[in-house]
Amino acid sequence: MPNLNHIGLYVAQARGWYAAAGLKVTLLPYGSVSPDTLVLAGKADLGISGAEGVTTAVAAGQPLVSVAAIYATNTASFAVLDGSDIRRPRDFDGRVYAAFGAPYETPILQTMIRRDGGQGTFRSPALNVFGLDALLAKRADFMWVFGAVEGVQARRTGHPLRTFSMKDYGVPDYYTPVFTADRRTLPARRDRLRAFMAATARGYDYARTHPAEAARLMIDTAPKGSFPDPGVLRDSLAELGRQGAYRAPGRPWGEQTLKMWTEYPAFLLKAGAVKLPNGQSARQLDFRKLFTDELLRR
Repeated sequence: MPNLNHIGLYVAQARGWYAAAGLKVTLLPYGSVSPDTLVLAGKADLGISGAEGVTTAVAAGQPLVSVAAIYATNTASFAVLDGSDIRRPRDFDGRVYAAFGAPYETPILQTMIRRDGGQGTFRSPALNVFGLDALLAKRADFMWVFGAVEGVQARRTGHPLRTFSMKDYGVPDYYTPVFTADRRTLPARRDRLRAFMAATARGYDYARTHPAEAARLMIDTAPKGSFPDPGVLRDSLAELGRQGAYRAPGRPWGEQTLKMWTEYPAFLLKAGAVKLPNGQSARQLDFRKLFTDELLRR
């Protein structure tokens, strides 16, 4: 289903900016095959992935590359119900985390807890409920959230959250989600993809400067029923604006830096969280291969 991350695409489509650039754009729905796989198989020109997915793919020798950052900063955090007695990350020690099974969750949490003076000894048992449902059912004490999505949804349903930013407790900032492409196809498709990214950048900039209208355009353009509570999307855009998520100060939308594409992947490598197809952990990586801004140049 379309979500907040896709708003720039829907705005650009609704405003006619793709058509004006001579592009016919098809937005593929998410299915059983990941966007990374579709891109590398030549079934899609671009996909949406995360920093961890790009890092893992490149470590395995695949030609996936990030071509634009949807957000200029990591908007994820860990959250507890507002009435919880957990007041800071070191209070996670001995508590239950509603994990989703990614290899990077544990090193991120341990880093935060230890930076705050704790031991990093939380528990993450297999649960049959997830996210906010796990907290409300008292099956877990804390969870991973994107404040502009789950945080907004929780607040609107009467369950406000208290959050702890990864960046505040020793975890390097990173880009997620990002647009990805197959590096091998860039030379032949460069002009077309640059035109697409220029229109898409306009879409995300419009969402930043005209959030209410952008929300209306997406709700009207997306498949019927995509947003049963339109207020969530409007509040989510307001939250992103509060965080300054769409653009780094003085920089255009989408731009990426080697610094951010080095520090967080290096953190993952050191933690053994980048898994190769043989199950072993990757230990080294050419960080320059993880991203390119060539499609953002006019």
